[in-house]
Amino acid sequence: MDAAGAARTRWKLRHLLAGLEAGTLGAVYMMIWFMAGSGLVRRSIWDIPNLFATTFYGPVAYQEQYLRSSWSGVALIVLICGLGGVLWGLVWRDDHQPFLTLFGAIAGLAVYFIFFDYIWKHVNPLLPLYGPLRQLQIGYVVWGMALARSPRFSRALAGASQEAVEISSGELIR
Repeated sequence: MDAAGAARTRWKLRHLLAGLEAGTLGAVYMMIWFMAGSGLVRRSIWDIPNLFATTFYGPVAYQEQYLRSSWSGVALIVLICGLGGVLWGLVWRDDHQPFLTLFGAIAGLAVYFIFFDYIWKHVNPLLPLYGPLRQLQIGYVVWGMALARSPRFSRALAGASQEAVEISSGELIR
């Protein structure tokens, strides 16, 4: 592999990792919104994670309390958001866009509509049927807005990799 090919590979990996970081951070924000929103309407904070857990455990997982299966719903949300963040990171890279947060919010809403209008209707029809749609839509917008931080994370990773190259050039570490 030549040096140009190696630089190109690191370049893509850096953006992929930055998107994964932004997507996972957005998933954390989304979960905070889901739990806070459920608490505001006097429902269990595990309502939405349990609803997502029905993908693996069936209707028995949708209860108004914490269950062991609740964590599978959280994991599914983090997985979806992380993979969406990876795609976002590969598309936007280090671009300095003035309305990147707005584009992220639109992308989050687009992902919501793709999943709830097409995918979940065939994979797990309980999600679009019982899900609090406005709360889920706002959650995906919050996630999309968090994706706008991926170029910042990518630049931080580039700075860290340059420091690592400088240290490995034979200098004494003290």
